[in-house]
Amino acid sequence: MTKPIVRIAEVFPRDGLQTLLYEPGLRQPTTDEKVDFIQRVALTGVPEIEITGFVHPRVIPQLADADAVASAVVDKLPGTTLRALVPNYRGAERAIACGMPKISCLIAASPTYQRLNSNMTIDDNLRDIERIVELGARAGVQVALGMAISFVCPYDGVVPLESVLRIVERAVKLGMRDIHLSDSIGLAWPSLVRERCSTVLDRWPDVFLGLHLHTLAGTALANAFAGYEAGARSFDGSAAGIGGGIAMPVHTTEMGNVATEDLVYLFESSGVSTGIDLAAASANGRRAMALVGTGGGHVTGFGTLQGFLDINRAHLAEIAAAPPGQSASKR
Repeated sequence: MTKPIVRIAEVFPRDGLQTLLYEPGLRQPTTDEKVDFIQRVALTGVPEIEITGFVHPRVIPQLADADAVASAVVDKLPGTTLRALVPNYRGAERAIACGMPKISCLIAASPTYQRLNSNMTIDDNLRDIERIVELGARAGVQVALGMAISFVCPYDGVVPLESVLRIVERAVKLGMRDIHLSDSIGLAWPSLVRERCSTVLDRWPDVFLGLHLHTLAGTALANAFAGYEAGARSFDGSAAGIGGGIAMPVHTTEMGNVATEDLVYLFESSGVSTGIDLAAASANGRRAMALVGTGGGHVTGFGTLQGFLDINRAHLAEIAAAPPGQSASKR
C-alpha cells in the first residue's frame, strides 16, 4: 500500500531570517552562509525551499542580498523547487529577473493587518496580485498565494471565515491553485484550522491547500495534523522553529514558525511520507540555531526516536557494566 504524501517547504532562509528585523541581538548570517544552508537543506530531501524575499532593503535589510542568493542557487539544485516571497509587483519583477521558477504572493485576510503590513487595502492587494499572475504567466513562472492572518488577527481577533473565502475565490478565478493559509501569530487551534481547511476544499477541491503555522500558543503541530486530516497537503516549516511576526509588544521569537524537523517527525511517525531525512533535518535545525543564536525544535536535540533510544540504552549499558554498588557513579 502506498503511503500518503505531504510536501514540506523550508522557509528559514526567508521567514526565519526576517525575524532578525525585530530581534537586533541575533546574528545576521552572511550571503555565503545562507547559500550553504539552502544547499544543505536540499540534500535532506526537502522538496521546496523559500530561499528569500524580494522586498525593499529599507523594509527588511536582512533580505537585501535576495538577488545574490538567488543567483547562487537557482538552476543549481535539481529536484528541489525554489520559491521566493514577493510582497508586490515590483518584488515579482525582481524575482522573475533573477530566474526564480516560483514566486509566492502575500495578502492578509485582516484589513487592519493588511494596511499595517503593506499599506494597501485587501482589494488593492488583490489587483496587484492579478498583475503578478499575468506577469508570471508570460514568464512561465509558478505563482502561489500565501494568505497571512487567515485565522486570528493580533488586533481584531478571530478573522471572519468569509474574509478568507473571498480571497480564495478571487485567487481561484485568477487561476491560482497553490494556496497557503497562515496562522501568522500562532494563536489558532485545531478545530478552527480543520473547519477552515475543510470549507475551502469543499468549495474548491482542486486547490492544493497548505498551511504556514506559528507557535505562540503551542498548538502548531496539532494544527498541522488537523489541517492534514481536513485535506491540506503542504506545510511550511522553519529549521529549529526560527521565525516571527510583525512588531508587537511581544518578542517575535515567541511566535516562531513550527520547526521543519518537528513536522517531519509528526508526519513520518504517523505513516505519512515527507521524503525528508529526519536526522539531517534535525542537524540543519542545530545549524540554523548556531547561525542566528536562537531557536530549538522539539526534536532538534535527538532527531529521531532511535537517536533518543540509543542515548538511553548506552546509559543503561553503562549502569549494567558498573561494579556492584557503583552504578550511580555512571549517571
